[in-house]
Amino acid sequence: MHDVRTDDLNEAGQPSIDPARQAAARELAQNATGGGLTLDEYAERAAALEQAATPAELEAVLAEAPPETAPVSAARRGRWIVAVFGGTEQRGRWRLSRHLRVVAVFGGATLDLGAAQPEAPESLITVVAILGGADILAPRGLSVQLSGVSVLGGKGDKRAGGPPLAGSPLIRVRAFTLLGGVALKDNAPRGKLLDVIRARWQKPAAS
Repeated sequence: MHDVRTDDLNEAGQPSIDPARQAAARELAQNATGGGLTLDEYAERAAALEQAATPAELEAVLAEAPPETAPVSAARRGRWIVAVFGGTEQRGRWRLSRHLRVVAVFGGATLDLGAAQPEAPESLITVVAILGGADILAPRGLSVQLSGVSVLGGKGDKRAGGPPLAGSPLIRVRAFTLLGGVALKDNAPRGKLLDVIRARWQKPAAS
């Protein structure tokens, strides 16, 4: 069992679970940056921790196992994704190394960060787009910073916005474009994990 503190009181004089919530968010972040969860799975659980109303719900969110999938090979120290006169997509479950380089020349690249398993609390993605482009799809609440230089091209953050999830891994995107473009976009939101957990508890046990 996880150590859940309820000694602090809220405004109504009742035990507050905020300290336990913060501890759970730290534990979840450690799991996310160890390659055990994809960023979609992390974002889903982090959102559920923010909505949890009791220590038992915090425990249940942390205990929720990701779906069984085929093993993912470890990423190299730095890796490349290249699209030249064509397109490439990085989808499915994949490892996100500390430094990923993306090159799109007369082509396009799509990166689904929601399916990525980060290997560190902070990752750097360097994108070079020349007469090409790259779309980077990120879960809502994931902390992503966009920087770089554009010449006769563009880069932009097209996400809906909002505060980052507590303890979110940091993804830094450094974009360099020449007659090309790089765009950050929202991934489709996942289902509400806390609703699933509550519905499971309310389901009568089989006789």
